[in-house]
Amino acid sequence: MLGDGGAGSRLKDLGEKLNKKTIRLGIAGALTALSLTALSLAGLAVPAQADPDQWAIPPNIDSCGPVVDSVRFCTAPDGHPYPMLVNGGAVAGPRPGIGGPLQVGSTLTVVDGAWDPADAKLTHQWLRNDVPIPGATGPTYLLTTADLGKGLRVKTTAAAPSYANTTLQSAKTAPVTNAGGTVPSVVAGDVVIAQLDTHPDRPSRLVFAGGSFKGAPVIHRQYQWLRDGKPIPGATAEMFDPKGWGSTGLLSVRITGHAPGFKPAAATSKQRKVSDFDQAPGAVVTGGTGLGEVLTAVDDVPWTAWRGEYTYKWLRDGVIIPGATALTYKITAKDQGHTLVLESGTWYDTHIYSNPVAVPAAGELKQLTNVTKPVVTGDAVTGSVMKVSAGTWSVPSDRLTFTYSWLDGSNTVSGPTFTPDTPQVGKTLTALVTASAPGYSTAWVKVTAPKPVTVRESTRAISGNLTVGSKVTLTPDPWYDRAGITSDVMWLRDGVQIAGADGWSYVLAKADAGTKLSVNVNPTTSGGKYQTLNASSRVAGLPLTSATPTIAGTVKVGNVLTVQRGTWTWGTAFTYRWLRNGVVISDAYASTYKVRTADKGTKLTVRVTGSRFGYTTVSRTSGAYLVG
Repeated sequence: MLGDGGAGSRLKDLGEKLNKKTIRLGIAGALTALSLTALSLAGLAVPAQADPDQWAIPPNIDSCGPVVDSVRFCTAPDGHPYPMLVNGGAVAGPRPGIGGPLQVGSTLTVVDGAWDPADAKLTHQWLRNDVPIPGATGPTYLLTTADLGKGLRVKTTAAAPSYANTTLQSAKTAPVTNAGGTVPSVVAGDVVIAQLDTHPDRPSRLVFAGGSFKGAPVIHRQYQWLRDGKPIPGATAEMFDPKGWGSTGLLSVRITGHAPGFKPAAATSKQRKVSDFDQAPGAVVTGGTGLGEVLTAVDDVPWTAWRGEYTYKWLRDGVIIPGATALTYKITAKDQGHTLVLESGTWYDTHIYSNPVAVPAAGELKQLTNVTKPVVTGDAVTGSVMKVSAGTWSVPSDRLTFTYSWLDGSNTVSGPTFTPDTPQVGKTLTALVTASAPGYSTAWVKVTAPKPVTVRESTRAISGNLTVGSKVTLTPDPWYDRAGITSDVMWLRDGVQIAGADGWSYVLAKADAGTKLSVNVNPTTSGGKYQTLNASSRVAGLPLTSATPTIAGTVKVGNVLTVQRGTWTWGTAFTYRWLRNGVVISDAYASTYKVRTADKGTKLTVRVTGSRFGYTTVSRTSGAYLVG
């Protein structure tokens, strides 16, 4: 069986890799890196130069600057700069591994490792003899009889905003066997944690996890860092940065070794105090870097009996500045174009150094940084105004000049406000706030709207008198009714299209009397929203002339009574209902009525209802007659 060596050699190899690792540039237009040669002699680690291909400009875009946070500033033919959103590189990560017994009924596990960026979303697809297994898309897979005699792989696809997706697949396992046989196990050795040194006099903050495993030819590792024995969320990489923990707490790491065909094994390191590690690079120095401005250092060394022996020395390019022994330092002309560092320590311990502060040369621009990120407000709806704030910066706002750019991936619009239109529907807007001040390099920050743009509801309505013969119209909608935008209009009567009624107004016909009127509006512009508008009430007919009816004849049992309708609109059709004490007599619906024995002593009335096409139906009831 093969082992993988001890933690010591891995620490050494990783240290060498870290020293060679390139550092990504920050904001475009930031200060040119100053020479740190003298600092290196003083025991400070000198950052490696940026990879020249990291921000390589694609062909035919020579007028554009480097990519920073997925934004590239370009120069227009007239000389003014404009921002352009670009896609980031591909998500980067290791080839996935597979761990677990290769027996039917056992569960295999994907070992993905750490990806860049760390928040990349990982999805999986298991394959049987290189054929995707339907539904097998989780981080684990239960082996079935269908897998017997076949090899398994897993594909991991990583996706992150502004990055191209990356898909990697594991090596193919040995054939799956029947359950019941003895399954060998990965054997875990000692697990240790140690500080990763990149310079003997200036340790790194990074803590490295090392561990050896035996019993399997290939080992895939999973890491979980723990604080006081409890998992630290998101701390699953080979290295861990305890910055910000303070001086309390116990740190440990659990490493799980996986290999296809073997049972996994896990081992946890001994707990170590966080204070065992150099968590901070000495004092933290902040402040402006202009001539005459003051740098201030904050040191968290505890007050002890030895405090009086604790000393500070400011260094310029690694050389001690005579008399500069306080926690504050005023920048002089001699410092311009050089790098300052505060050295702190006592006679009995190793001196440590603050963060280096690069002072711009005379006439060189200082760095401008964003403190509070801008905020996008307003509804992401077509026709509604959205606004982006300026945020706060390292220079007072009264000294700053701001420019604003809105980007949807293809277009750029300037100004602090923006009203999305149909081209932005379905897109999530990005606002770019650029700040500049005399003596400072231009800087910008990108902020994204909380949701994609949607189409606004129309404000149109049916207006007018809903009476036959009257004209009804659609009220205008300023956003939908702009120049160059047309709409298809269709009027409907009880949901059925009215032939020829396709204009912005409509004269109500007799056929509309008593019906429900509606209209469909379908904007022809891209992104326009189809809408159905309903009238608030039914259409009223033309007024029908009517009269109160009377009863002719002697109201006595056995006599025949006749309705006298009076004068109504010509062409009116009539129906009749006779009533006894206000209650309808079931079979009395003619214009005449023979008084019945049951009517004696009651009061008779008659109701006349007149109707005509296109007119409002009217009912009138006569006065009451006592039956003798």
